[in-house]
Amino acid sequence: MKQFTTHPFLDAGDKFQHNPALIFGKTILNYAELHSMALRIIQQLVQRRVKPGDTVILDELPQADMFISIWACLIGGFIAFPVNTRFPESVLLPLIQGVNPSLIISSRTIIPELCVSFDELLAHKNSRKPLISKELDLEAAATLIMTSGSAGSCKIVQHSHKNHIYSAQGSNQNIPLEALDKWLLTLPLYHVGGLSILFRAALAGAAVVIPDFRDELLKTLNDHRITHISLVATQLRRLMAESTAARTLKGMQAILLGGSAFPEPLIRSALEQNLPIHVSYGSTEMASQITTTAASDRSATLTNSGRLLNGRDLIISQEGEILVQGDTLADGYMQGSVMIDLRDADGWFHTGDVGYVDVTGALTVTGRLDNQFISGGENVQPENIESALCKISGITQAIVLPQADSEFGYRPVAYLQLESPQPSLQMIATKLKKSLPSFMIPTVFFQLPQELLTGHLKISRLELSEYLIAGNKHLHSLT
Repeated sequence: MKQFTTHPFLDAGDKFQHNPALIFGKTILNYAELHSMALRIIQQLVQRRVKPGDTVILDELPQADMFISIWACLIGGFIAFPVNTRFPESVLLPLIQGVNPSLIISSRTIIPELCVSFDELLAHKNSRKPLISKELDLEAAATLIMTSGSAGSCKIVQHSHKNHIYSAQGSNQNIPLEALDKWLLTLPLYHVGGLSILFRAALAGAAVVIPDFRDELLKTLNDHRITHISLVATQLRRLMAESTAARTLKGMQAILLGGSAFPEPLIRSALEQNLPIHVSYGSTEMASQITTTAASDRSATLTNSGRLLNGRDLIISQEGEILVQGDTLADGYMQGSVMIDLRDADGWFHTGDVGYVDVTGALTVTGRLDNQFISGGENVQPENIESALCKISGITQAIVLPQADSEFGYRPVAYLQLESPQPSLQMIATKLKKSLPSFMIPTVFFQLPQELLTGHLKISRLELSEYLIAGNKHLHSLT
C-alpha cells in the first residue's frame, strides 16, 4: 500500500517562509524565495517535456545551483542524480547514459543534446505556476547517488523520499536542529552526507550555509555563526590546530563526525576542550547515519559510534559482519535501467563492515571483512593495527596493507603520515608491543608518499594500493 504525505520541502516553503534557507557568499535566500526559484526551474523542466519520475542529471554546478536544482527536482517529482564530478568523463558518461536521463543541468556539455545551463533555466519567467502535487508518494524514487565499493567499482544507489525523510527525522531527534539554526555544508551534494543536510534543515526550518572556499573554514564558522557542522577527521584536526578555533567550536551546538575512523588522541583532545562532538557510523545505502553518539554521553565517542537512530535496525552476523535494514535502507542499485536488490533473503543489507554491539546497544566498528588477511594462521584486521598506530604521538594517519611472505603467507606493512616531533622506529615498536600481539606488529614502516597527501583530506586504502601496484618507488622507510 502506498504511503502519502506532503514533501518536507513544500512544507518548509509554507511554514518557514521568512526563515533563511540557503546562505552563500553575501546572498541569503529565505524559504519563500527558494520555493519561487524552484518553481521556475520546474516550469522549464516541464516545458522541456521532463515528466515526474524522469531522471535529471545534475552535473558540473556550483553548490548553490546544485542545492536549488535538487530542491526543484524533489518537489517536482523528478529523480535527482547529482553526479560525482571527481570521476573522469570516461567513467561518468556510460553511467549517465545508462540511467536514460531526460535532461542534464550542467555548466559543460557532456551530452550536448540533453544539456542545459542552470542560468538558462532560471532566466525564463512565466506567470503560470507549474502544477505540483501536494501528495507525495513516500515510496517513489527521489535520488540516485554514486558510491564506490572497497574494490573501487562505482555503484548507483537509488533512494526513495521515505529513505531521506526518515534519515533526517532520526538525526534531528538525536542532534536537535531548530528554526534559524545554521548547518555548514562542508560535504558535496553528490555525497549522501551532504545531501542529507538539506532534509534535516527543511524539517526544522534551519539554514544551510555554503562556505566560500576562498576563506578559511574557521572564518566561515565565525562570520555566519554556524551552529552545526559535519566533519571528517582531517578537517577536525586542521581546525583544532588553529589557536583560536577551540572557542568557536566549543560555542557550536553540534559537530557531527563521520566518514572514517577517528584517531583516539584526536577525540580525546576534542573532549578535553569540551567540543560538542558526535561520532557516527553510516553508509550511502542507509541514507547517511545509522548510529550516532548522543550529547548526554560524550565519553562514548572514545570507544564507539553510538546507538541506533530511529528508523534503522542492526544485527551482527556470526562472522561479525554488521547487517542493517529499516526505513532508511535504499531501494537498490541501478545497473543501467535495471534495479538490483541489495537485501539478502531475510531483508538485511550486508555492509561488509565488522563490529560488535555492547550491552548498552552501542556499536563499535572494528574494520572491513574484505581488508582482513591471514598471517601465520591468524586473522589480521588491519584497522586494529591502524588504530594502535594513531594513538602514538606524531602519527596522524596510518594505512596497513598485507605483504606476501613465503613463511607466513602475509605480513602487515604500515604506511604512516607523520608530524613533528616524529616518533622513532624504536618508540613505535615499543608502543605497539604493549597493545598488539606479535603477529600484528608490522614488519616494515614507510612514510606515506607526499604526492598522495597533497590535496587529500585522507588517503584511501585503494589509492595507496593502486599507487604501489603502479610501481611507484617514492617511499621512505623509517629507520
